[in-house]
Amino acid sequence: MRALTCIGLLAFVAAACIGTTPEEELENQQGDGEGEEGPTHRPGQRCLACHGADYTPGGQVFILAGTVYRRADDAAGLAGAEVEVTDDGGAVFTVVSNRTGNFMVSTGEVDEDRRNQGWLGVPSEPAFPLHLKVRYAGTEQVMRNVIHREGSCAACHDRAGPGAASAGKVFVEETP
Repeated sequence: MRALTCIGLLAFVAAACIGTTPEEELENQQGDGEGEEGPTHRPGQRCLACHGADYTPGGQVFILAGTVYRRADDAAGLAGAEVEVTDDGGAVFTVVSNRTGNFMVSTGEVDEDRRNQGWLGVPSEPAFPLHLKVRYAGTEQVMRNVIHREGSCAACHDRAGPGAASAGKVFVEETP
C-alpha cells in the first residue's frame, strides 16, 4: 500500500512539472487576455513576458514597462504618474502613466497618440543599471534599489503584495 501511495504521489508531482511551457505558465497567471489590446491591457502584470527582446509575438518590444498605483493597497492603477529614469551614463527621461497606470519605454520614435497613452520612445537603449523615481501631485517615491536588467517592473513588484519574492506594487503615496 505504501508503494502505491508513493507511486501516486510521484505521478502527481511529475504531471504538475511536465508540459508547462513559459507561455502556458504566463497564461495561467494572467488569463488569456481575450478582448484586451493596446497600452491599457493587463495592468500590474509582467509586460516584458510578451514584449521583451527574448519573446514578443509580433508586438512592440519594450526596454522598461510597468504599472504605477497611487497606494500599495489600490486595485486600480494611477493615471498621470511621472516615472523618471536615470541611466548609468546620467541620461534622464520621464514617461507618464496612462489611464490604467501602465507605462512603457521602447527605442525609436513614438507617435503623439502613443505618447498620450503612457508610451515613451528613447533614441537608444539606456545604460543599466537604472535609477527610478515616481512622482504624482507633489509626492515622490525613490526606488531604493536599481534595475539591473529586468525591465518588467512586475518581475519584482508583484501586485499581490510584498513578500519573500516581491517588493509589492510600484506606488507613490504611503497608505494612511
